[in-house]
Amino acid sequence: DITVTATFALNEYTLTYTSGANGSITGAATQTVSHGSDGTAVTAVPDTGYHFVKWSDDVTTATRTDTSVTGDITVTATFALNEYTLTYAAGANGSITGTATQTVNHGSDGTAVTAVPNEGYHFVKWSDDITTATRTDTSVTGDITVTATFALNEYTLTYTAGANGS
Repeated sequence: DITVTATFALNEYTLTYTSGANGSITGAATQTVSHGSDGTAVTAVPDTGYHFVKWSDDVTTATRTDTSVTGDITVTATFALNEYTLTYAAGANGSITGTATQTVNHGSDGTAVTAVPNEGYHFVKWSDDITTATRTDTSVTGDITVTATFALNEYTLTYTAGANGS
């Protein structure tokens, strides 16, 4: 007589989370889970000046917890350089020369713009208190939206009497 007993074990799977360039992963980057179980949360963290785009399996939330796992999962987080919008506007009685709306990468420079007053007016300042009419924003780390302010010119009239008069 032979008695044989079959032994079964629950399948285990490996969850592997990696970071692409310009970011990192927080949480357990390698996890082992039993069939049907849940992994633990991992988060894709971008470096300064970058943002999370998606995981290689098209999950678009930076923090993920894989649940009811039924197979190995290997994914990589993708990051992209931040882009910012520079918006320059003219208030009443003037205009802007140069590119009024610019898109620049994190840490890059915009191009020069100039606030040009209408005849009879002068440039006062930009809404962020910069007092030079021509500006080039450099090392940009966020969106910039500013408006140029202009004021009516004022003149002083001085009257004097000549000799023997008043």
